[in-house]
Parts: sequence; C-alpha cells; structure tokens
Amino acid sequence: MRVFHDSRNSAYRAPFGAIAVGSSVELTLDVYDAPGSKAVVRTWVDGIGEGLHEMKAVASPRKGEDAAEVPTRYKATLKPDAAGIVWYQFLITDTEDRVWRYGAKNGRLGGEGQLVGWEPPSFCLSAYDPRGAAPAWYEPIGGYLYDDGACHDLPEVVAALCENYPAALARTAAVWDCENDEPSLPVELPEMECALEAATADACAWFSAEGNVFGFWREGADGCMTCALFNPSTTETHAIAVPMVEEAASELVAGYAVVTGETANVTLRPMGEAVLHFHKKERLARPLEAGLGVLAHITSLPAKGEQGFGTLGAPAHAFVDWLAEAGVRYWQVLPASPTDEFGSPYAGISAFAGNTRLLEGGEPTAAELEEIGKLPAYAEFCKREAAWLEPYACFMAIRQKVGEGITWQEWPKKYLRYSPKLLANDGGLARAAEAIRRSQFLFERQWEAVRSYANERGIQIIGDMPMYVSADSADVWAHPDLFQLGADGLPHVVAGCPPDAFAEDGQIWGNPVYDWDALRESGYDWWLRRLQRAFSLYDFVRLDHFIGFSRYFCIPAGEKAASGEYRLGPGYEFFKLACETFGQLPIIAEDLGLITPRVRGLVASCGFLGMDIIQFADGGDPLGGYAPRPEKIVYTGTHDNQTLLGYIRSRYPHIDEDEAFEDLMRKVVACDAEVRIVPLQDVLGLGDEARMNVPGVAAGNWTWQADAAEVEAALERAKELAK
Repeated sequence: MRVFHDSRNSAYRAPFGAIAVGSSVELTLDVYDAPGSKAVVRTWVDGIGEGLHEMKAVASPRKGEDAAEVPTRYKATLKPDAAGIVWYQFLITDTEDRVWRYGAKNGRLGGEGQLVGWEPPSFCLSAYDPRGAAPAWYEPIGGYLYDDGACHDLPEVVAALCENYPAALARTAAVWDCENDEPSLPVELPEMECALEAATADACAWFSAEGNVFGFWREGADGCMTCALFNPSTTETHAIAVPMVEEAASELVAGYAVVTGETANVTLRPMGEAVLHFHKKERLARPLEAGLGVLAHITSLPAKGEQGFGTLGAPAHAFVDWLAEAGVRYWQVLPASPTDEFGSPYAGISAFAGNTRLLEGGEPTAAELEEIGKLPAYAEFCKREAAWLEPYACFMAIRQKVGEGITWQEWPKKYLRYSPKLLANDGGLARAAEAIRRSQFLFERQWEAVRSYANERGIQIIGDMPMYVSADSADVWAHPDLFQLGADGLPHVVAGCPPDAFAEDGQIWGNPVYDWDALRESGYDWWLRRLQRAFSLYDFVRLDHFIGFSRYFCIPAGEKAASGEYRLGPGYEFFKLACETFGQLPIIAEDLGLITPRVRGLVASCGFLGMDIIQFADGGDPLGGYAPRPEKIVYTGTHDNQTLLGYIRSRYPHIDEDEAFEDLMRKVVACDAEVRIVPLQDVLGLGDEARMNVPGVAAGNWTWQADAAEVEAALERAKELAK
C-alpha cells in the first residue's frame, strides 16, 4: 500500500496557507494498491483534544491508466472554530483491519508525508483570527521549529513559514528555487495599519517595520508583553527598535543580551527572527548575591576513617572552613537523596528522603535509635514530615523484608498499594519502619548542623533536585496516579530525549513521566511538598532538567527513542502557584541542552538564573572568545562534564595546556555574570581522571574523592579565584 498527501500542494490541501477561523479547508489523501480501505483524519487541538473525521471516497483523478497507478482518493473538510493549531494525521484501515498512520516526515511540519505503523509527527494546520488577535500560526514557527530542534535547514524553515502564514502574506514566498537553495522571490509583507504604540492594547497588534520586517505583540501567561519579529529577506539586515513597555527585556530565540534604553534594539540578519519578552526586573525568583561558588558533592570531600568518603560530620565542617577562608560564597552539592545501586544520586528511591550513607559514623546503632525515639524534636519531625516520611518508611521496610533486588511491581499483592494499615497489621514491618524514621531524623539533624555552620560563616548551600524519580521508588509506589503508568504499575511511557547530534539513537532514561493533568487537578500538591522539602534543606535549589517543566519527551516503553514525542509541561502556572505559596523562589534553572524559545520564555517569566558552561561556548572555541548570556550562572563545568583540564587536553591537544587552563578559568571568574561556580576538580587543576560522571554509562561513576593535601595546597588558589 502506498499513500500520498502533500500539505503544501493545493491539490491536497486547499486553500494554501493558514485559514481564517470559521472558514473551511479540504484535505485530500490518495491511497494506492488498497481498494476497499477506509480513511479518517485524526486531529488534535490543545485544550480540546482528539477528533476523528471520516474521509469519503470520491471519483479517481485519473482514468484509463494502469490500475496500479490509479489511487483511491479520499476527502474530508475541516472547519476550525477557534484560533490555534490543528495537528492532523491520517489513519488508514486496510481490508485486513490493520491500521496504518500517515503523518509528516521526521523533523518536518508539512509537505509530503510518510506511512508508518507507529505514531508519526503530525501535519500542522494554523487557524488565525482575522479580527486582530495574535496570529496562532506564529507558534509553530517560533515554537516548534526551534523548540524541537528538528528543523535546521533553511528550505524547510521558509516552507513552513509559507504554509502557516495567511495566504495573502505567503503568496510571494511559495516558489522555492531548489537549485540555488533559496527563495526565488523574497517574501514581501504588506504594510499593516498597526503602530508600535499599540503594544499596550488589549488585542495583540500586528505590524511591519523597515518595510519588510513582520512582527506582532501579544500578552503571555505571565501578563507580560512579547514582541515577535521576523525578517523574511534573504539578503538584507535590519536594525529594529521596539518601544520599552517594561523595565527589562529578554531575547528568547538566541538568548543574548538586548541593548535597551527608551527602546529595545535588535539586529535581524537575513531570515532572522527575534522574540523580545518584556518584564519586571524582579519576578518570581529570589535574587542571588554576587560571588564565587565551588561545586563538590559531600562524598567527594577528603575524609579519614572507615567510611572512606566524605560525610556530614567532620569532613563537611572542615570543607566549610576552607570555603570561608577562601572567601567563597556558595557551596553547590549534588542531590543528598538515597542513591541507586550504582551510586547515582539522580536515580534514587525517594524524592524526599536523605541519604543515610552520608551520616557521620554510618548507619546509627540500635542504642542510638532508641535514644532518638525519646526526643520531643523527633515527634515533631515525624508529624511535620508525615506526608512523605510515612510511605517512605513503609516502602523501605517492605523492601528489606521482600528483598532489595525485587522491584515493588513484583511484590506480593498485599504490598502493591500503600496504606497505613500495612504497618498496623505487621509488627515486624512497623519496627523496621520506625528505625527508618529515626535514621531520617538523624540525617535531618546532621544536615541542619552543616547548613547552620555554613550560613554562620557567610556560605549558602545550593542543592540539586532531579527532575524524575525511579520507577522503583517510594514516590511512584505511594502515588501511582501522579505518573503515566500501566495497570501493572510499570511506566507505559518513559523519559528520555530524541536522536540528535550527540546521541544518534536518542537516549532512554527509563524514568516514569508525570501525569501533569492529574497533578494540576490536585493543585500540584505533591510537587509543592517536594519544593517545600528542598527549601527546608537548601538555601537555593537547582532544578535539574528544567526543560521538562516547559515540555517533556516521552517514549513508549520498550520502543526506541525515535518513537517518542514531546508533550507540554506545566509551565508558568506551576511556578506562579509556588511563588504564591512560598514567596520568592530560591530556584536555579538547569537549562542546558536543546534550549528553545519556549524554555527561555519560561525562565524569563520566572526570573530564574539559568546556567552557562564555558565548554559549551558558541562556536566551540572558548579560547577565541567567550561572553555568557545574560541572567546566567557561569560554570567551568558540572558533574556531567569533563574537568576543565580534561576538556582542554581533548579540545586543544597542540597548545600549552597550563596557559589555556588559566585563560579559560579567567574568562569564567572574571566575566560579567554575578555568580560563577567552579567544580572542586577545577580548583585543584585535575584532569579527567577526576571526572565525577560520564552520562549514559552506569558503572564507574560518582566515586571521585579529593585528596586532603591537595585541597589544603589549593587554598591560595581559591582565594585568588574568589577575588
């Protein structure tokens, strides 16, 4: 069976271009070699959901030819009744009742499609309100093309622009010169009777500037105005000045600083795009004071004794003294939650509990646990933290009884769902759970002692919160309704990322993804409690994989990453609610990876500081020049990267490594960013033998530990960096 539809051909989708609300569009599908098949159009509209539209067979377009070359033609008419994006694909059921799907090709919004047996990308149909509302068709251009990072070739960008502009605006761009790989005619947008001063009007305003630059204003979810600009010329560069309608402006496409005064000024290169987000200087985030930070996990601290790694006792207190003497303001640690069998703190069994391996002296003795139970503060702790502590203690007690190598989905039926009755009816479980509660109290006490000790010496602790939790965790066991699980308790979709230049096959992380609809219905209760717990432990919290709050990639369980798709996360409404609950949020956004305008828009709306790593400098040559983007914390590297010296040895093998190391270190600690953070390995000048983690490799990570003599010898170096 062969199937054909071309969304950019008026013979298969008429009319061409975006359509006005209330008007109709006719979709045509040709099916070869499968007489008697049935076809429907499957649509998806955000906020409305799925729709199925039956297609009717019509007279064949060709007669008297070879029967194999004469298709069965199907037609359907859609009539969008609201501005927005209509995503569509075709479902074809053959005579053997097999269902095939015809959608857009990977990395495309339209054009000729592909026939597959799984879920393909959808075609994009844009509907706009001709009465003056913001054109809905802009979102896939400034959103999807940049958001998913799938479209990088200029012909596809222009073709998608044409397909999603109203026909009157797209008409001169519809012809593409494939031989020269450029439009045969530049897109010429007509002047519109809207002025820049209309920015504060209730209805979003369209306008053109410099005769050929197209733009519009619209109000975002945060109540702030955004101005989107596009230069369709393939030859001309335009400097555009936009009125400042708020205290500050952020650019969301490239993320670089905007020159502001009475106007916000941007330069649009040929085919260039800019999205200016105007906002208050103070937003949802709690500001960080300027200063230097050092990244070092607790286990990496020098230590003596039988435990053989850093703990919350003497090693942590000694390191705080070292930081204070050096003049360092921030100590950033990795998650202090329980780890998996490989020692990873990013795949633990609880999003709330502390890692008792970090306790000074190791796990508490029976006598120590007995004394804890007599303390009034212990009873207060149990009452305050009951929402997570009770299910965690029960989970761990059952795990000890059943066997740690068995996931909860394989437990006996009576243990498959959390209930307080599990402990009430089993004295052995109840005693084990009580010991776990008391160990958590001891962790809390030792942690608070370290944090107070640091704060008294002018040092603030930056914690780290993983985005996801393990499928075999107390959180998923106790709250299965908050995750996208099957009836067996296992994820039916898992987290990961699509194929890209760094991972040809994509990445499958295996964590269950959240059911954000269920979380929204609950008022985000579980996530708010998780933030509250983190805020009680740390002075600031780095949200790992912040991209997931904007959109998340989910992969059908058991399938390849290429079968996954992006879905929208909770976005601004979640952080606004958190701010209303806790006040200004002490949050840092780990916005590394494929950063899109939508992600930058969320970070800008919230006012969180993001991250900029010199090893990821634009152009790949930080020695040639490095300028961090605005509102970023600048790093020489993180736990997932090479050390700075290791990076230099692999990136610049033929130059003086010591000179290059000093150059890049200076570029970080003396840049314009107010907060700069250097891993302890880089303070010590170590190579990749000291690397903490290699992503995608399970074994052999998380074991690096600093040498006490090397740390002491580096004190003067740390003082120089802090200055």
